Amino acid sequence: MMLVGRGLCAGRFLAAAGVLIVLLSGCSAPPGEEPPEAPTSVDPDSYASELVELTNETRAEEGLEELQASPCAREAALERATALKGEEKLVHAPLTPVIDACEPLTTAAENLVNSAAVPMDVVEAWLGSPGHRANIVDPDLTETGIGCVPDGQKMLCSQIFLGP
Repeated sequence: MMLVGRGLCAGRFLAAAGVLIVLLSGCSAPPGEEPPEAPTSVDPDSYASELVELTNETRAEEGLEELQASPCAREAALERATALKGEEKLVHAPLTPVIDACEPLTTAAENLVNSAAVPMDVVEAWLGSPGHRANIVDPDLTETGIGCVPDGQKMLCSQIFLGP
């Protein structure tokens, strides 16, 4: 699900909260092919970059502008992922601090995942979830940053979206 703060006027926003956790099992390769690398054997930054690329491919297919890279959103996403490491459940935190840190932007949303799946499968799962999909294809969200950290045999990622 998404957490969104939308500016009503300078310094004010609404926040809606919900939780939707995407848990994916590992992927198996067809007979005779090598299985995809486990996320924990992949560099977290490379994993995050692939998630951004796949997110932008989806937006292009929908006729939307590419999300711009936001160092502020990436830093917030990495902090969120690190804070969730080792937790049994993924729980969205308020995005007020993100909005404050990334001003003048007034809208923020988040997708979370903790999975052993490859990035393509993560994005496909997000697209299969109405709340996650809404974040990815929201034309009012214009920037993104993803932070990923290994969490046991899984990769835990937070994708932060920002908009005016």
